[in-house]
Amino acid sequence: MKFACYDLEMSVPNDWRLGIDKKSSYASGALSFTTPAGMTVEAVWEGLEKHAQKYPTVESFMNSYFEMMRTDRHVKEFMVDGGRPIVEGGHESYPHEITFTYKRGLGKTVSQKMVGIAIYCRPSNRFIIVYSRIDPSKPNDDEGAVRDSLKSFECTSRDAKL
Repeated sequence: MKFACYDLEMSVPNDWRLGIDKKSSYASGALSFTTPAGMTVEAVWEGLEKHAQKYPTVESFMNSYFEMMRTDRHVKEFMVDGGRPIVEGGHESYPHEITFTYKRGLGKTVSQKMVGIAIYCRPSNRFIIVYSRIDPSKPNDDEGAVRDSLKSFECTSRDAKL
């Protein structure tokens, strides 16, 4: 099934549940899909201006985020897999996959993987991040469908809207 809202499109299986933050608008908001096995795909968007002033490209934003994660004292291991910026039709996107280990309270170590895409949409003046968290210590029956949905994500804004 193809889901579209506020010029954001993604293909998802019919049995996924949708949640939309009730304060969402074209300019900013959040939505999530939950799979039958409990995995989620999250999409968050907001104005681009404050991000683009400090980080002129989506790649510079992501590199800064990666560096912040590397220097976080609670993060013990951090790896970035893939990720090359793609520029097309007023959109700069940066697909990425990060794996990290961090310490939670009482010294418990937790591993986490995040797969996603960050987008600077210049036509709509929005910064969009779509991602999913994957727990490598659990079976993730829906991981393939989650990855397929992330790959299908597209911002279809071609004209200035804000």
